[in-house]
Amino acid sequence: MNGRIYVLNQRREETFDAAGKAMQDVFSVLADRGANVIWSMPKSSKKFLKALDLPYLFFFLLFRAGKRDFVFYSIPESRIKIRLLAKVKRVKGFQMICFINDLNAFRYGYRAGETLSAEAQAELSDINAAEHVLVPNAGSGEMLRAAGCHSHMVTVGVWDYRMSDAQAAQIEQRSQTGRPAGRRGTGAESGGVCGKAEGGEAGGTFHIAFAGNLNKSEFLAAMEIPAGVRFDLWGRLDEERRKMLPDACDYHGLLSSEEVPLAVCTADFGLVWDGTGRDEIEGGLGEYLRYNNSHKCALYLAAGIPVIVWSHAGMAHFVREHQCGILIERLSELSGAIRQADYGRLKAAAEEVAPRLRRGYYLNRALDVIRKES
Repeated sequence: MNGRIYVLNQRREETFDAAGKAMQDVFSVLADRGANVIWSMPKSSKKFLKALDLPYLFFFLLFRAGKRDFVFYSIPESRIKIRLLAKVKRVKGFQMICFINDLNAFRYGYRAGETLSAEAQAELSDINAAEHVLVPNAGSGEMLRAAGCHSHMVTVGVWDYRMSDAQAAQIEQRSQTGRPAGRRGTGAESGGVCGKAEGGEAGGTFHIAFAGNLNKSEFLAAMEIPAGVRFDLWGRLDEERRKMLPDACDYHGLLSSEEVPLAVCTADFGLVWDGTGRDEIEGGLGEYLRYNNSHKCALYLAAGIPVIVWSHAGMAHFVREHQCGILIERLSELSGAIRQADYGRLKAAAEEVAPRLRRGYYLNRALDVIRKES
């Protein structure tokens, strides 16, 4: 970028779900660009010690940040810190970049056009404090613009899922030598994401990966899994919820963000879904798929497997653009969509996207747009 980048530290750690890995990768991309993380007290510190963050932030920006520089923060973030940034900016003249990680006030059932709650208005004010906003996808950008966001918005499009060259090599080797994938037909040459695929593995079974915090994915216990499909699950799952899973679900335990891509890479597809509905997307978490970028999607694609995504999800545009997966309206369409898909083409598209995700291409591209337009 034209000036230096200073980043508010969120003190994120490995959480064995998307919350830790996603922001670790954002910080990794910024570090590669020479960004400086602004020091803050460790996460384990006492409250009175964490209070030192504010005066340190004030004096750091006052003496270090200049007119050509950028201060990067993500939502959610301390509202007090964002207000402090905005006040110091008036004196120092730097620009602010807001990266949207989660929109907590919009997360549970908000629909575009509805009256904003007091919390949503406050969250929107946090976003509008920045000159530039990195939005997850086109859907979230449109929703925020309609809600009153007036900042310059740049679409990221997808979460990156960074890996070392050694990890990528392991995945590529295992995907070739692991369990035979259930899709060897070349299929029809139609122009969409769907063509025709034949068979499955021996016996016609397709394996679908689903990873994340399984305790909040209530649809898993409610859904009807069609014949010839098995779900392979990884993530946090309580014993009682495990007993409620359908017979066609195989639970493989909890893995770190470094281990899980190597586990899912031999599946045929990765599912991006949420909510409480047995068949259709229902509930606030399900509706939130319209606006957010699921980190699951990045995981599966970085592992080189195609995705199955709700057709109204924020990720649907990316899947259509890159033809790296299947879009469905409801879970009952799963079996037909899989068996009509041209798997060879979907797999090739996923493998083409994978190296970009692994090296942080999409966030870098969005930051380059801000650099050029500043």
